[in-house]
Amino acid sequence: MSETNQKDELKHDGKLIVGSKERIAFPRLRRFNIVARIDSGARSSSAHCDRIWIETMSGKKVLCCRFLKRSKRVTRFEKYRKRKVKSSNGTIQTRYVVRLEIELGGIKKLTEITLTDRSTMNYSVLLGRRFLRNDFLIDVSKSYVQHTPEPDRE
Repeated sequence: MSETNQKDELKHDGKLIVGSKERIAFPRLRRFNIVARIDSGARSSSAHCDRIWIETMSGKKVLCCRFLKRSKRVTRFEKYRKRKVKSSNGTIQTRYVVRLEIELGGIKKLTEITLTDRSTMNYSVLLGRRFLRNDFLIDVSKSYVQHTPEPDRE
């Protein structure tokens, strides 16, 4: 089968077909090969943070966290807000929200991510409907349909 036909099979009506799990990247944070759960039942996307705190830098409040599991590096966000989110178990939580670029299957989208402790969950990242809308179709019988995003060679 030619490479063109293989690429066409990964699309339907111009939308990229994804499985229930995919490898994604956060290019601006230089985080690649992250396994994400694709969840059409979730409205928003969320990512694990081990610790979240606010620091004042140059007179401005900055959101700091250890982004994703086993991270020692501190990630800082100058732009953030809080939002109430109904979690999967039905409880309402107040979470920090940041805008991040996510790459999946060659598509890069800027989207809102809520930051939360997902340490008891199987996946550090959950991608919800707001991210998936207009660009992706889910085939729940498959996993890892799309190619793995890798860092740009510099």
